[in-house]
Amino acid sequence: MSQDEEVDSQTSQWYGVREATLFLVDCTKKMFMHSSDIDDKKITYIEKFFKLYKQILRQKLAWSMQDWMGVVLFGTEKSDSNSPWTNIQTLQELRVVTLDDLQQIRKLTKSGMKGYESMKLKNNVLLLDALTYATDIFLKIKTVLTKRRIVLITCYDPDYSDDEKHRIRAKAKSLKELDINLHVIDLRNNWPLDEFYKDLEMLSRKIEISVYRRTSLVDLVQQIKAPSKNIARLSFQICDGVEIDLVVRTLGRKRRYLQTKPLSKATNQVLSRSTYFKDTNFSIDEEDSDNEEFDLPFMIPEEVNLETKELIGGKKLRFTRKELLRIKHLYPPAIKIIGVRPIPSDLFRYHVKRKYFVRADYGSTRKDNLLFFSALLNKCATKNKMIVCAFTMRLNTQTNLCYMIPNAELGGFYLSKVAFQGNVGDKSEALLHYDTQNSVSDKEVALWKKTIDRLDMNYHPYNFRSYKLECQIQIVEKLALDKEPGPPPIDSIEKSYLIAKQKTSDLISEFYNMYPDLLFVNGPTKAKRTKKK
Repeated sequence: MSQDEEVDSQTSQWYGVREATLFLVDCTKKMFMHSSDIDDKKITYIEKFFKLYKQILRQKLAWSMQDWMGVVLFGTEKSDSNSPWTNIQTLQELRVVTLDDLQQIRKLTKSGMKGYESMKLKNNVLLLDALTYATDIFLKIKTVLTKRRIVLITCYDPDYSDDEKHRIRAKAKSLKELDINLHVIDLRNNWPLDEFYKDLEMLSRKIEISVYRRTSLVDLVQQIKAPSKNIARLSFQICDGVEIDLVVRTLGRKRRYLQTKPLSKATNQVLSRSTYFKDTNFSIDEEDSDNEEFDLPFMIPEEVNLETKELIGGKKLRFTRKELLRIKHLYPPAIKIIGVRPIPSDLFRYHVKRKYFVRADYGSTRKDNLLFFSALLNKCATKNKMIVCAFTMRLNTQTNLCYMIPNAELGGFYLSKVAFQGNVGDKSEALLHYDTQNSVSDKEVALWKKTIDRLDMNYHPYNFRSYKLECQIQIVEKLALDKEPGPPPIDSIEKSYLIAKQKTSDLISEFYNMYPDLLFVNGPTKAKRTKKK
């Protein structure tokens, strides 16, 4: 390897878009007790954590993400060799996840945490030592990380003295200066977070008490598996001379399936695909196939011209794709208020583009930036109003007309692109029945209310996993870990459909009698595939 190549490899290791999450797991005796929750009574709290941790590892490995993860256990009887810290053991070092990490966790859970027993005597400075140990791990890392977080896993309320709590609070406050966020997760379901843990979270993060929200276990797992990102810091132009600073965030990552690559059967080398245009009457004789000098009848397609739908200046304008990309917009990157209107009941009917989330910039130096944003958010929420605005994310990019829908509980606005008539398909055929129907009877309303009540359930996206992605992850684990294929994963979407069908089975006949002209489908429609000729 040359000197230049060595420098490039070091640069790629030190710089990049990656996050680091260090789990600080309490291993005292209470964590080895069986869960008191109804759904998890068969497993202990420590098993419940490792079950979630294995899910995160599988997702990171399947997507080949370069995020860092590590696990430190505190409250164990043994300690790391050659380490001055007592009752603290490093289970997995903080680094890019590998298949060995997944195998290690599986062996550990099968052995019943062999070698990591709880300590017998009480240690009053245990949490302080664990936080200090975790901070030292981050300070030794030279790699640039976009986000650094410590996740404290516990299952009981703290019983430290007041002096010890004061020292722990001071340590949590020092994490904010190092840009390390501390999250406290209580594995008990629906258990109120202790005020002491609440103080630790607020002190370690750049948030105030008015915008504080407790860290949810489900939200944190989803944030680690498919993290949302800050994609822009923009000024919010309310009127001339009045601006505040905002942050635009994604609501999650788009679901990605595993990429497939064509391989040569003889050499297992990756093959490259190439596309060319040819005449329909073109053919190559086998005798001339070895001759490289024959003329291939390549057809260069004409450049497509795009035409405006409406007349502009009495004529239709035509552009090529390159010309459209060169058109400059006059708006600078910002969110500019156009007006305010009431929130309609069918606002989320049309999903033109994935939505963003807008919140105040907590790091802004503007005076009363957060106070002004909070007042605007609360006013819109109480009056049931939404903001119509012009949204420009980058310089020389398209300016979109958007709605800002308030959500006081989450402390921000949903940023939704306005659906124009050209973005929405023709629904006239599907709505023909409702146009011809003069009135709706009370009997119909009662039937639909009964159906809605029976179909009431938690439709959180976390409960519906992609069956295709789960199958792909299972195939990767089988090949990488050299293990026997297990049972196929559960199709949660099909399962929910069958449950809904079972709940409303006795109402189907009533729908047939009430709407005899409607066509009923016995199952979910399957995607149409093009036939190979």
